[in-house]
Amino acid sequence: MALDHLRRIVVEGPIGVGKTALAQRLADHLRASTLFETPAENAFIAHFYEDPARYALPVQLRFLLQRAERLKAWHKATLAGERIVADSFLPRDRLFAQLTLPADELALYDAMANALALPQQRIDLVVCLQARAEDLLPRVTRRAVPYETGIDAEYLERICAAYGELFLYYDAAPTMIVDTAAFDPAGNDDDFRTLLARIDAMRGPKEFIKLATR
Repeated sequence: MALDHLRRIVVEGPIGVGKTALAQRLADHLRASTLFETPAENAFIAHFYEDPARYALPVQLRFLLQRAERLKAWHKATLAGERIVADSFLPRDRLFAQLTLPADELALYDAMANALALPQQRIDLVVCLQARAEDLLPRVTRRAVPYETGIDAEYLERICAAYGELFLYYDAAPTMIVDTAAFDPAGNDDDFRTLLARIDAMRGPKEFIKLATR
């Protein structure tokens, strides 16, 4: 099977970019288990979108604790030799904390993260999905998740910019950066096959897929 050498894959990207759908498709193709985010289980998330200044710290700390649990599951699967595909990774948490917290609360968040002493996540490949905020906002609106109604274009633009910088400098695992403006590997069979072929042919630590608009 192509990609047989990849045991631990992460698909990442901003809200609404399709990371969970692609992660599920990769998992189905590779007969892998999945480890997905469950933001609805964060009791503070709806309050955060209503009053970000008040609830940013509790929502981010709760996500940090959820990450600790997911890392346990990730390492358990790794030790068992299982193939696993996830729709998020550890740097995501610091990214959102940095976006939403003032300096004093970010310092407290970092102290809590250090106290947890979360282990490094061993990853064979990160598929980094990129999109423009103006393309993401209609997708977020269409999926009609109740707590996401407070998401606006300005917030999405900040998220996209932060992910763009993260993807550019991330070097802890090989990365395939995918511009989804004209490429939909989660929903288009040809694009999915192209993605698989490009991943299988990877020889460097970082590669890009960007197609002209169809």
